[in-house]
Amino acid sequence: MGIKYLVRFAKAEMIYEMPYSKEEGAFKILAKGRYGLWLSGKMFKKGPLGEFGFKLIKQDTRQVIPLCQSIARTTMNGLDTARTELYCFHAEAGDYILALTDEASLRDKLVASAANVISRQDIDYSLFSIQVYKKTFAALTVLCVLGIIAGLIGTASGIILSLALK
Repeated sequence: MGIKYLVRFAKAEMIYEMPYSKEEGAFKILAKGRYGLWLSGKMFKKGPLGEFGFKLIKQDTRQVIPLCQSIARTTMNGLDTARTELYCFHAEAGDYILALTDEASLRDKLVASAANVISRQDIDYSLFSIQVYKKTFAALTVLCVLGIIAGLIGTASGIILSLALK
């Protein structure tokens, strides 16, 4: 069961993707819930983290949706791409506008400063995009991993005990 949920988390459906080079984009959320804003791009390349902030606006009311920083940022890695959850938000069903701003968070600016010390290479903005995914709770992921570990320990213990009692 833990493996099933981890696979479901890894294969989460993307709701919207906006290239970093585009400054604003519109998307539709079909169901009320919690969602996450992710920075996606090529692995082992310097990213634009710390150079931008976000503004999320509900189109019909022009209301600015508050964004919460992820405390422990979730990261998903593929073979050549990676994505990191930057913010999460609660949204009702409806149409939204996502805009990049110049107001980066202090945390992202500190990470960018450290990255600039390590690597002086220029950023290729065409390799990065902003994605919106339905939020998956970290506690559920931790429980799944613990369940998998407990299952492996139980299996190994059963094999060892059956060999030792022969």
